[in-house]
Amino acid sequence: MMVVDGTVHPIAGADVFVREDAPGIAQLADDLLAFIPVYCNGNNTLVVTSRGLFYLPWRSQWVKRSMLQHFSISQRDLRRACEEDLHVSLYVPLAIPSADVVYAPLKVREPISRNDGAHGYFRMDAIVAADVVSPAATRLMIADVATIDVLMPRPKVLSRLREARASLILQGARSVPYPSV
Repeated sequence: MMVVDGTVHPIAGADVFVREDAPGIAQLADDLLAFIPVYCNGNNTLVVTSRGLFYLPWRSQWVKRSMLQHFSISQRDLRRACEEDLHVSLYVPLAIPSADVVYAPLKVREPISRNDGAHGYFRMDAIVAADVVSPAATRLMIADVATIDVLMPRPKVLSRLREARASLILQGARSVPYPSV
């Protein structure tokens, strides 16, 4: 592993990978607890796994797309299903029924430009606690590995988590055939 010298990043002690040494999604998919967009030598992604935290040299949108491809899920179909089932077209949860996991999109930073990725994705079953920090912020405890502040009030965080759970349940139900009469 090669760590970029002189990198200033928000979490001390977290490794910073370069493209040549970064683990692929196939290595991370089963243990990915959260992925969060950060500015660290450009647009990168803070990854939380059960083994710790590290930075990938790709944007969080790349991580999301790669996760969907790894599990053979169409992002377009996922969005359409959430529109039909939950009436949600923005901030669609990342539901993976085959692995029985879902990631809820939560705002982690203020966008600095149009189309800036300001939402991280948090695996719902890894969230141990969601505590109020201020009226506009919530602190998430991720599987006793990390504590991450999100820029959303706690009721909105809980609402996104409920949408994510519902999305996983409905996505799973979509693959179950209707009983014959």
